[in-house]
Amino acid sequence: MGTKQMVTMMFFFLSVIMALLCNNQSEAQAPIPNPGDCFSSIKKVKGCVDAVKAATKGDLKGLGKDCCHAINGLVNHCFLILFPGKPYIALRVKHACYGN
Repeated sequence: MGTKQMVTMMFFFLSVIMALLCNNQSEAQAPIPNPGDCFSSIKKVKGCVDAVKAATKGDLKGLGKDCCHAINGLVNHCFLILFPGKPYIALRVKHACYGN
């Protein structure tokens, strides 16, 4: 086997390995939740929906322990649904709930 054939085989082998690795990473990604899933956990906590609405206007006082527990359980994609166009509000809510 010549050097050129060896390089070609090595390139093919590495290409197959890279394709397998890339395929495994894409399968591991979590699905994007629908809005109903994002709201369902906070709807279960009394007053949490109102607290989240108030948080969009900057009022973080209503975020109690149970509401924060529901918010902390959300996947990151839900914050984009709950606070559309306002990523800074999501950060403030997470920070306000950090101690709860």
